[in-house]
Amino acid sequence: MRHRAPATAGFSLIELLAVIVILSILAAFLVPRLAGMGEATKASLTQAQLTVLESAIKEYEHDTGDFPPSAWRDEWGGQPNAVNLGAEALYVTLWSDSWGGTSLKEDELVNTDGDQSRKPLTTLGSRELFELRDAWDNPIAYFHRRDYDRGDLYLTIDPETGDEYEETVKARQSEKTKSPHNPRTFQLISAGPNGMFGDEDDITNFKTD
Repeated sequence: MRHRAPATAGFSLIELLAVIVILSILAAFLVPRLAGMGEATKASLTQAQLTVLESAIKEYEHDTGDFPPSAWRDEWGGQPNAVNLGAEALYVTLWSDSWGGTSLKEDELVNTDGDQSRKPLTTLGSRELFELRDAWDNPIAYFHRRDYDRGDLYLTIDPETGDEYEETVKARQSEKTKSPHNPRTFQLISAGPNGMFGDEDDITNFKTD
């Protein structure tokens, strides 16, 4: 006498719905944290980029006796605009024919305001006035100590929406002492994950209060 094997029980509709609900809850819990891990990684990469850039600036100072300027020089010709000024002056100096000693990578350059010089000023040959970028493809603001009192206009792009922001950026000072950070050298400032300068997610080459 043959015995029929018992049929394998399948998921009921209620069980499937329960699984979907559980997966939805897990997704809602994990996705923001995974996204946050991505931002944390970019923040770490930007901090490392500032360290490399800081070394290049100090190497320039060691060779020439002063840090790169954060103001436009007359010998460069007419200044196209006043946007991203310190960052562009830093780029022109570090990639200049007269020095050309930087080990920075060309793929770390961006040109958010799309401007050009009237003549080639760097070893790259292009007339584009690039800026050193952070991990969100926004310019890293640069201030020589001589220009700590100056406000510079910077153009950044929101990494999520693509919206452009123009804002005035100044060198930072200590909330405690009211004196500028790095008073004898220079400041590097990234706008951080939100692409806007002046708030808590900014990344710098100095410790804030």
